[in-house]
Parts: sequence; structure tokens; C-alpha cells
Amino acid sequence: MHYNINYNSANINKVFEINKSMKKNKEKITLQGYYEKLPEAEYPKTNFINTVVSKTGVSTATVRNWIFYGMKPANDKHINVLVELTGIPAEELWEK
Repeated sequence: MHYNINYNSANINKVFEINKSMKKNKEKITLQGYYEKLPEAEYPKTNFINTVVSKTGVSTATVRNWIFYGMKPANDKHINVLVELTGIPAEELWEK
């Protein structure tokens, strides 16, 4: 939760910077133009799941089962992908 607060503060600061820049340069901008200049949203947890899905070829539900329910992949290649992405040794990925 703490991460989201810091991240949202950073995004709000970026929006303020855009506004200051536009006022300083006396830019005229439409609502659509303003929207297009807003920073892209980032969702690190969702991005992580999507990366695992793309590298393993399994479903989102399968990856969520690995993460939230402690289910282990049957395919060792999938475990290697998780090790590569997280840096966590295979024997420490799940509680025993």
C-alpha cells in the first residue's frame, strides 16, 4: 500500500509539472491534448503477472495460482522463468 501512495504522489507531481510548463510557455491545449500529455499508468504487479504469462505461455489464472495459492509449476522451465524474473532461488519461491 505504501508503494501506491508514493507512486500516486509522483504521478500527481508529473501532472503539476505539465501544468506549470504549459502556463510558462503559454501553450494553448485542448482537453484531448492535456489527456495525451498525462503520464502512462503503471501497475507493477499486473505487469509482473503479464510478463510471466508471456514468457511461460500459461494463463493468467495459472500464474495467480502459483503466486497466491502456492501451487508449483509442473514444468521446470516455468520455475526457471520465475527464478530469472525475481532473482529468488527455486527452493525459496514457495514456503515448505
